[in-house]
Amino acid sequence: MASSPKVTLVTLTKNDIRQARVFSGISPKAMRRVFFAWIAFVVIVSLLVIFAPRLSTSFTLITLGTLAAFTLAMFAQSRISEGWPAILAKDEQLHIVRDPYKREFFCISPALVSDIEPTVIKPNKKAIELKLDDKALSAEDIDTLNMAVWPRDNKLLALAHFIPRDKACSSLKSYIASVSAGRKTVSHA
Repeated sequence: MASSPKVTLVTLTKNDIRQARVFSGISPKAMRRVFFAWIAFVVIVSLLVIFAPRLSTSFTLITLGTLAAFTLAMFAQSRISEGWPAILAKDEQLHIVRDPYKREFFCISPALVSDIEPTVIKPNKKAIELKLDDKALSAEDIDTLNMAVWPRDNKLLALAHFIPRDKACSSLKSYIASVSAGRKTVSHA
């Protein structure tokens, strides 16, 4: 057993998330597309309501006010620049989301991951499962893992959005292999 925990909880800043490589979740690019599509929708509906014949002024104002309120609410979340990532990599560490609102992530070394596969969280949520090496986990690590939204003693689960699970799994496996190869090269030098 290791003297220091291998699974820790960290809170990332907006800047950390922007600089990280996103493997799963909603990327900033997807968030911008959604927001710009919403703006286009608001403009079209606003023009239709404004220029529609025989609509009352109160209906027009309520409609425009509702659209403006929803637009401000979307913009106020300030996730357009960072998205809602579920799995990301930064500084040769994997981060798996625990609480997206607080930007809280489980931080693990890629060497701790023994397998990655697509899975389903009951009843129908598509997810990615990161299996961790049981032998490397301490009791403290297992306690930390059990703080997850979907607790497992030796696994971390993350929802898969917009990126096919198979593609995300193969991308993660490639990343872990490249990090492991880089560490082996450094240790042999």
